[in-house]
Amino acid sequence: MGTMNPKTNQKLTGPEKAAIFLMAMGEEQAAKILAQMDEREIQSIGNYISAVSDVETSTVDQITREFFTNITSGIGGGLGVSGLDFLKSTLLQALPADKATEILNNVTLPGEDLGGGLDTIRMLEPKVIAQFLSNEHPQTAAIVMAHMDSALASATLKEMKEEFRTEVIYRLATLERVSPQVIRDLDEALQSEFRTSGAISGSKMGGLDTAVTVISELDRATETSLLSNLDEIDPDLANEIRNLRFTYEDILKLDDNGLQMVLKEVQSEDLLMSLKTASDEVKNKIYSNMSDRAANMLKEDLDALGPTKVSEVERAQQKVVQVIKRLEEEGKLAIGGGAEELV
Repeated sequence: MGTMNPKTNQKLTGPEKAAIFLMAMGEEQAAKILAQMDEREIQSIGNYISAVSDVETSTVDQITREFFTNITSGIGGGLGVSGLDFLKSTLLQALPADKATEILNNVTLPGEDLGGGLDTIRMLEPKVIAQFLSNEHPQTAAIVMAHMDSALASATLKEMKEEFRTEVIYRLATLERVSPQVIRDLDEALQSEFRTSGAISGSKMGGLDTAVTVISELDRATETSLLSNLDEIDPDLANEIRNLRFTYEDILKLDDNGLQMVLKEVQSEDLLMSLKTASDEVKNKIYSNMSDRAANMLKEDLDALGPTKVSEVERAQQKVVQVIKRLEEEGKLAIGGGAEELV
């Protein structure tokens, strides 16, 4: 679909009309509208905007009338701008540069209807995508993965069998240009397979990991209150979340060897700031794992520390927690069990 000229307004889909209308509004106004959309909506409309090369004045006029019935004349001279150039400029105004670049990298020439196979597959879980692609030719799988963001593509690769994974990454690495017609045919074929195979039973949303991630962004008072209320509804779930959600006060769960390892990695200014609102139990545990001289100096610095914003203290505590989680992920520390035995 290199140009939308051959289509009449009656044959244009809703997303195509939206793409033309946004371009007719100009970059500044279009940027404001795109800023109100979620990423999937921007990606979908962006696919159509990128395919616009020119639009007849009569088509722009008809589309404008649909949005604003009180307008009786069209926009003279057509759009006069490349759709891809317009999209790049508009997204850079509407979104942070990294997010705009991610969406631009995933823009493809769309098929005849929105929500085709390539759009649908992005909404599936990596394991489901891997199972589905395992029945496809590696070249087809590579083209599909080229339309995913890097995080989803990486997660999908991990779920593939080793031999197939190697073949797919080889073809992805050597993939260059693919004709729009091939992409359209693939898009339609995938959607047809989805409909007949029943591969789509809904996309996974939420879950325990998501809940823990959301809770980790809360301040301590809100988190404590929330988990206390959750205890009354589902105490087992509340405890499971607590086990996954390591807090600053959970330093008490570390044994001496583990805490000493953490103290070596934490910046001194972060440790000092984190102690501002720490419990006496946490303070004493930290002091007891330092030399007498270092502990006394830390106590003196803490006494001399003036009024401090709660947000700064919580930020410092989060940095300490991040060190603990990093050491745990590296296998150097086990929460509740100290450092693992090294060989």
